[in-house]
Amino acid sequence: MASNKSNTKYDDFVSSGTITIRKASLFTSDDIFFTMGSCFAQEIRRALTSRQIACVPSYRNISFDPAEAIVDELPRQEHMNFYNTFTVRLQIEQMLGLWDQADDDWWQVKKRVPWGPICFQDPYRRGIFAKSPEVLREVIESMNREMRVGFDAATAFIFTFGMTEVFINKASGKVAAQKPLYRGGGGMQETTLHVSSFQENHANVLAIVDMVRKRKPDAPIILTVSPVALARTFQDADVVTASTEGKSVLRAVLGQVCRERDNVHYLPSFELVTYGGLARSYREDLRHVKTPVVDEIVEQFFNAYFAPPSA
Repeated sequence: MASNKSNTKYDDFVSSGTITIRKASLFTSDDIFFTMGSCFAQEIRRALTSRQIACVPSYRNISFDPAEAIVDELPRQEHMNFYNTFTVRLQIEQMLGLWDQADDDWWQVKKRVPWGPICFQDPYRRGIFAKSPEVLREVIESMNREMRVGFDAATAFIFTFGMTEVFINKASGKVAAQKPLYRGGGGMQETTLHVSSFQENHANVLAIVDMVRKRKPDAPIILTVSPVALARTFQDADVVTASTEGKSVLRAVLGQVCRERDNVHYLPSFELVTYGGLARSYREDLRHVKTPVVDEIVEQFFNAYFAPPSA
């Protein structure tokens, strides 16, 4: 609930049944939001666009021939998933020209695709497969151009982070976009599991914020933790405890970054969903959030952070 006063006592939460978000006039309906992150970022983007709020990047502008390449779930869905702080940071570094992906930095995999049984996979973005290394390079360049167009147009930023359990590409030392064998891709031999620390994720989020701030000094930045649990863990641990640990690390990181950087704000989507209860908040899979609950979160986001329209 948007409020000028925070609940400082747990009894306040118990009696009101609400989680408070301190009011601050950060945005207007003319702002352009750069949204990036996990599948929950996609839900936030959908809810914003339903309110006629402009969101970027315009992923459907990424140029590719479906007979020669697969690019995540485009054009069906206006979104690309980046689940962890490492891949978000890497994508921003690449689109800003701070990191160059080597021409031979791909995985060759056997997969049934429109052009035949062999394809070349981008390790660093989910579900990108191409007919040849040259086609893959063209797709990556088109994606980076569109990302940069969106970045340059944006006046506000929302980042959603989902997990700390990642897989490192042995050849480059960079974190891969997804778990091994996702959608028939590679990674089983090419990557190794890494359970990332508070310090690593803190460094990543600070770097993301600082890259934005250097180029957009006045743009508000909203940080959130995805309330979508891990589908599975690759550790020798229960999936619920592993998921909770990862979310807890990310929540602590975002709190620390908000204290260390100006005009960076935490949206308590994780708390609003999880404290709402499993049955109320989640779909039948108990992982993905019900659309009405996402809409409620965005309603609270509007009430807290959008300036009232001028008369």
